[in-house]
Amino acid sequence: MIIHFICSGNSFRSRLAEAYLNSKKLSNIITGSSGINAALGANGPISWYAQRIIQRYLLIPYETDIWKQTTKESLESSDLVIFMKKDYHRYCVKHLGFKSKNYEIWDIPDVEDMGFKENVGSPEDDEERIKATEEIFKQIKEKIDSFTLKLQSPYSSLDK
Repeated sequence: MIIHFICSGNSFRSRLAEAYLNSKKLSNIITGSSGINAALGANGPISWYAQRIIQRYLLIPYETDIWKQTTKESLESSDLVIFMKKDYHRYCVKHLGFKSKNYEIWDIPDVEDMGFKENVGSPEDDEERIKATEEIFKQIKEKIDSFTLKLQSPYSSLDK
């Protein structure tokens, strides 16, 4: 089963979700991630706060080394697409012709939703950003932990 996570820039939420799910080492699960605006490259390969979390939680072996732009092909080759926000689903429907019924919308906030500008701020702002990104990662972990329980259930229809 191919599971694909989608956010905006593929430099924070979707990359963390991909790495964390990979760390579960579930058989027959292949993960990917991308961003609908990743090609703009504003965030570089990965945000510093995502890399901080990846290092803190020992996820380095499970992370990908490059961002990816969401494409029609990446959507079509996935068995399940998980959108971090409803807006990304709408974008994929409108601009990439996404028609699959096999998707979930997790409504995971981005740091910008919490009032932070990308890579702008004082050390105090960075401390607050770290707290906010830890909370966001906590939400991602909870969603994935719940999701993996469903996958491992003998009654799951997700892996069929």
